[in-house]
Amino acid sequence: MIDLYIDCHAHLFFSPIPAEAIDEDITGEIPTPNMDFIGKMISNAKKKGVRHIVGVISNPNDFTSYQEQLKLENIIHVIGISRNSALEDQSHMISQLEKEIERKVPHGIGEIGLEYLYGFDKLNEHEKNTFKKKQRELFGRQIQLAKEIDVPIVVHAGYGTDKDLVEILKHEQAQEVGVQIHGYMSKVELVSELLDMGFYFSFGYNHPREEELKRIIEITPLERILVETDAPFHIMDSPKRFILPEDVVLITDEIANLKEIEPEVFINQVLRNARELFRF
Repeated sequence: MIDLYIDCHAHLFFSPIPAEAIDEDITGEIPTPNMDFIGKMISNAKKKGVRHIVGVISNPNDFTSYQEQLKLENIIHVIGISRNSALEDQSHMISQLEKEIERKVPHGIGEIGLEYLYGFDKLNEHEKNTFKKKQRELFGRQIQLAKEIDVPIVVHAGYGTDKDLVEILKHEQAQEVGVQIHGYMSKVELVSELLDMGFYFSFGYNHPREEELKRIIEITPLERILVETDAPFHIMDSPKRFILPEDVVLITDEIANLKEIEPEVFINQVLRNARELFRF
C-alpha cells in the first residue's frame, strides 16, 4: 500500500453542521465536531495511506481548537478568517488570530478569500456592496499578515469574485509567500494568469467529474497540482454522503488517471508540491 497520500485541505475541527444541510437519505456517519469523530477521521485516513492532512481552521469560533490540532501528528496547520465572517469586528478577529499565531506559527494563513454568490440573493444592493467591501478588506489584511510571518495563504477563489480576487492578489504581491488556490470552480481563462503568478491549484471531489473543471486539471502542470477533500464535504451524488480525508486516495487516483500518469509518480509529485508550498 502506498502511504504517501496527502489531503491538502480538510477542516478537522469544524463547527457543527446545520441540520438543514444534511439530507435525510444520506449514507454513513454524520460528522460531529468532537475528538472521537476527529480521531476516527484521521485514523481511517491513515489506514488508507494518507500520511499528512492540511488542517484548516477558518472560523474564529473554532480558534480555540487550534491548540488541540497542534497536538496531532502529521497535520499541517492552517488558520485564518473566512470571508463568511467579514461583517464582524475585523480588528477583534485579527487580534484573536494573531494571539493564536503567537502561540505557534502555522504553516499557512487560510482559508481566506472572497465569495459573491451564496447568500447574496437575500441581500439588497447596498448590503451586497458593503459585504463585498468588507470581504476585500479582510482578505487584504490577512495577506499582509501572512507576509509579516512569511507563510503561504490558502485562498477561496471563484464564485463571482475573479476580477477582485486577482486585483487584490497582485496588489498585495501574494506570490512572495506562495498561494494555494483551494477548490477553484470558475473560468478556465483565469487559470493561466494565476499559474503565471506561481500559484498552486488544489483539486477536490468535483473536479474529475465536471467537464469544465476537468479542463482546469488538464491545463495545470503537475508541478502546480495539489489534491484535497475539503472534508467534511457534503456531496449530492447518489448515494449521498460526506467526503472525508480518506477519500483523498480516490480523488488522487482519479486525477492521476486524467493526467495519464502512474498513480505512484503523481502521489509523490503532489507530496513534493505540498512540501514546497507549506514548508514542512
